[in-house]
Amino acid sequence: MIFETTRLIARRFGPPDLEPFVAMRDDPEVSRYQSWDRFTHEDGQTFIAELVRMEPGQPGWFQFALEEKSTGLFIGDCGLFTDPADPRLARIGYSIARTFWRRGFATEAVSALTAFAFDQFVLHRIAASVDPRNAASCRVLEKAGFVKEAHLRQSEWFKGQWADDAIYAKLRRI
Repeated sequence: MIFETTRLIARRFGPPDLEPFVAMRDDPEVSRYQSWDRFTHEDGQTFIAELVRMEPGQPGWFQFALEEKSTGLFIGDCGLFTDPADPRLARIGYSIARTFWRRGFATEAVSALTAFAFDQFVLHRIAASVDPRNAASCRVLEKAGFVKEAHLRQSEWFKGQWADDAIYAKLRRI
């Protein structure tokens, strides 16, 4: 375990996570607003193998597996990207398996991840980039204390078309 909440454990990925992770990421509804379209078994194996050499807070992305405490089931993942150019700046991302949507798990994970990151690392700011059409994800960020800072119109070439990008951020309070 790396951090936990009332209902979740955030931990390193392991071999038992491969099948539910691939199933989640390959779900068209989960990937709808994500950077990938398809996610194969091989993609999952490579992804998990690369995480073995990484530590949270190091430059680049670190993904945490999310496990429901009461069942031990893999329910999703959340990630922290520490900026290689300035370790005081970070970004987050998250995905929840569709069967666990609308239960508050994403908000719980994002809130805990940001608290963990501000507590453990010298971060000043954590940002999130979200497609504003993903209203549920925007609500997650707002409930977790993030503030919408920008709405960039048609700023991303995304899955064959121009898409808007909303930027949310949370600052460390000293």
